[in-house]
Amino acid sequence: MSRLPALLRLALHELWISYRLIPIIGLPTVAGAFVSLVPADLAAPGAVAGSAHWLAIGLAVALPVVGAVAAATLAAERGRGTLAWMAVRAVPRSSVVVAWFLGFALLLAIGVALGAAGAWLAALERAETPPDPGPFMFAVTGTIFIGLLVIALGLLIGSRLAARPAALLTALVSATALVVTLVLPQADHQLPTGALAVLYGLDQATRPISDAVRSAGLSLAATAVLLVFAAAGTERADL
Repeated sequence: MSRLPALLRLALHELWISYRLIPIIGLPTVAGAFVSLVPADLAAPGAVAGSAHWLAIGLAVALPVVGAVAAATLAAERGRGTLAWMAVRAVPRSSVVVAWFLGFALLLAIGVALGAAGAWLAALERAETPPDPGPFMFAVTGTIFIGLLVIALGLLIGSRLAARPAALLTALVSATALVVTLVLPQADHQLPTGALAVLYGLDQATRPISDAVRSAGLSLAATAVLLVFAAAGTERADL
């Protein structure tokens, strides 16, 4: 892992020159900017709850796309022989997987933070009194951890399949999980995707902060497991 900083820089540079950072940062940012365009009476009562509601919907669309890009990226690295070239030079494949994960995670966190800032500004414009930012911030932070889980899922699938099937399968699985979370928000507070349910129904959550923290912990644990399997799958893959 001593080469991890250099690998991370290479991953970020690759995302930059290939323009893949545009959907990673851009989609969550657009989701937050879109909130200000939605009439307040179309969402949950309350300025913050309304902004959180539409931000959650936007992120439910953005996160599967980011996961699909992660899956296609690792699959393409395998397909064009980049991982094999690094393996010949004694670079562990697991380090490459971790570097890609960190690169995607960093850019996604920036994008979600920008989107959340846009949604919060929209809430401030509509609020009659200064709102409490605590539940909103914790729900957004928990949703970032859900994004990490989706990225890890994409890397796991990308370690085994070709680029296009890996992207499609990752998008399908993650989108299905997130849509179920939005359809049954109260039932999913105990799952790794619970923070998105809290964000979606912020006005109905009885313990938004504790539910978001629980979701973040579950997401982090599940992310670690998927990364281990992704690294192991990459080590065993034929390059």
